[in-house]
Amino acid sequence: MRRVAVVLGGGRSSRMGLDKLTLRIGGRPLLARCVDAALAWAPRVVVAGDEPEDWAGDSRVRFRREDPPFGGPVAGIAAALALVEDADEVLILAGDLAHPDAAVGLLATADAGLDGVVLEDADGWPQYLAGRYAGGPLRRAVARLDGDQDVSVRRLMRAMDVARLRAPEAATRDLDTPEVAKLAGAEHPHLR
Repeated sequence: MRRVAVVLGGGRSSRMGLDKLTLRIGGRPLLARCVDAALAWAPRVVVAGDEPEDWAGDSRVRFRREDPPFGGPVAGIAAALALVEDADEVLILAGDLAHPDAAVGLLATADAGLDGVVLEDADGWPQYLAGRYAGGPLRRAVARLDGDQDVSVRRLMRAMDVARLRAPEAATRDLDTPEVAKLAGAEHPHLR
């Protein structure tokens, strides 16, 4: 089985006021934590976004900017999938997850539906950016958009038959605002 992970890291971080992927938890940037968690499951990772200047480099990790830049998560998924057309299974992770290792641990062993499995948050919402998908159905879902990637992730995934796995809050927590980041123990010189 050919596995690949897609980490979405191309957002503007407008609610955070700084690049949230540079926030640190336990001394490590969110992006590095997410990539490491993804590499525990897949031998290859594509980060949808620009390569940070201070990225140490790893032959297993590629960066691909979505088109148009800042086009949103669906554009990021489409850009990443274009690099990994041979993947049988695709793990998709939001780059701003506070505990990506918890999300990956749950998804790695979860029973999948016909097209995959996603984590479900404490409010009962499917978290499509914390999911494991069958490669073929995911590529077909993107192709059905016929180049219109300015759509919601929910719209992209609505044709997918995915199982939902209720997850603890920590596994689905994403860091979108300074308040949430501070509660999660994130640090950054410019975090207010």
